[in-house]
Amino acid sequence: MKTADVIVIGGGLSGSAIALGLMQNNAGTVILFDEQLPTQRLSRGNFGLTWFMCKGADHPVYAQWSRLSCQQWPEFAGMLEQETGYNVELDWTGGAVQAMGENEVNAHKASIENLKSVCAKAGLDYPVTMLDRETFQELIPDMTLGEEVSGAMYTPEQGHVNPLKLMAAMRGAFQKKGGTFISGQTAYEVVPRSDQTVIVKTGKGDFQAGKVVIASGHGSKRLMASLGERLHVYPQKGQLMVSQRCKRLLKIPVLSVRQTMDGTFMLGLSTEDTALNNRVTAPAMKSQAANAIRLFPELAKVNWVRAWGAIRVMTPDGAPIYTRVEGHENIFAVALHSAVSLAPLAFSTVAPWILGTDQHPLMSNFTNGRFNV
Repeated sequence: MKTADVIVIGGGLSGSAIALGLMQNNAGTVILFDEQLPTQRLSRGNFGLTWFMCKGADHPVYAQWSRLSCQQWPEFAGMLEQETGYNVELDWTGGAVQAMGENEVNAHKASIENLKSVCAKAGLDYPVTMLDRETFQELIPDMTLGEEVSGAMYTPEQGHVNPLKLMAAMRGAFQKKGGTFISGQTAYEVVPRSDQTVIVKTGKGDFQAGKVVIASGHGSKRLMASLGERLHVYPQKGQLMVSQRCKRLLKIPVLSVRQTMDGTFMLGLSTEDTALNNRVTAPAMKSQAANAIRLFPELAKVNWVRAWGAIRVMTPDGAPIYTRVEGHENIFAVALHSAVSLAPLAFSTVAPWILGTDQHPLMSNFTNGRFNV
């Protein structure tokens, strides 16, 4: 039987960031499993925003957590490039959320004031301002705003990234530091032992570890159920569309539209309740295209070449879950949406918590048990 100090089940963005953080904090022998199930490929299907704006409107601690993570993004990306040579294509040019009409302008203003106050309580800034239409247009001089656009809320301290390169960089850095990455390995049971170790049963044999982190998206529910605990997550489908390569015009990502460094436009702002069915649907594509054209009319002339769906891991309040499994101090579960935005904290803050060396004061708000009411 192979042994390790820590086993991380789930090699997506969150699992990879945690595994890298464990190695950074001298966790010993760490094994990272990647299951590669068709419905668990969210880390390869997301929009790629490094974003704090608007997050946590109904969950103040999540707003603070998101802001804290985005503060760490430039340094995190620089570390990954230095360690691996991977440029994760972090475009730290800011970000905007458009407003269509006076009602949305007023709602954005209220959101900004609310979240400024929320973040200030944790000693964090919230560098978001409301722009009128003219100022918003000046930020993106190469794109023409639609007639309905009244303005936007904007921050210079967020951006977007290439999720595929991010995942490759984190996995590469993890292995460079001595971690063991095993792909195509499905973990089907986590078994606590009386000697305070844990057995992870896989399709290719058993593994033993002192600590286990369950971070396999919707697959985590099955593993948690075998331990007698319900993981409070549910599936929500999002769809994305990608265009042909075009001249780089949009230097600032908007919540629903961004342009990558290679020139492709991406659209991604849809929600559907379809269980684990990740098939693309025409109504969602039609809605996304219509909204994008309202924002930037010239997108109607662009050739759209590819679309896909991905299944988000959502919690009832939208905030992440970082939790110890009840009754098992050495088994942890991590489940969340926004794995790109929160990757720096998974590396710098969640990993030390798992090792028992440090716990950030905000983390106690993100247990799975908060939903047991």
